[in-house]
Amino acid sequence: MKAMTLLLAGIAAGTAAAHHSVAVNFDQSREITIEGRLTEVAWRNPHSHLRLTAADAGPAEWLVELGAFNTMMRSGFQMDLIREGSTISITGWPGHRERTMYFLEATLEDGTRLVCAGASCAQARQQP
Repeated sequence: MKAMTLLLAGIAAGTAAAHHSVAVNFDQSREITIEGRLTEVAWRNPHSHLRLTAADAGPAEWLVELGAFNTMMRSGFQMDLIREGSTISITGWPGHRERTMYFLEATLEDGTRLVCAGASCAQARQQP
C-alpha cells in the first residue's frame, strides 16, 4: 500500500510540473500577435486566461494563458483594464497546441500597452 501511494504521488507531481511549465507548453523562441474581441476574462489560480475571437482568416477562438491571479495582482498588473467585449491586440509565445499562446503584452483599444515581463508576469507594468 505504501509503495502504491508513493507511486501515485510521483505520477501526480510529474503531471503537475508538466502542466505548469511554460517551456513545455509554449515556444519561447518566437512571438506572434493576434487581434480580436475578448469573449472571456478569467483571473484565477494557478493560471489566468483570456479567450479571444480573432477575425483574420475567418473567426477563430484563441486561448491566451497568463500568470496566476495572486502573482499578477501583487505585481501591480492592471487587470481591470482588460474587459470582455473589448478589442485587443495580444503578442505572446505560441503554444504547441493550435490557437494557444502565452501573454507577453497587449495593446488595448485606447492605445494603452500592458507588458508582462517574465514568464509569471511577476514584473508586469503598464506602458504609455
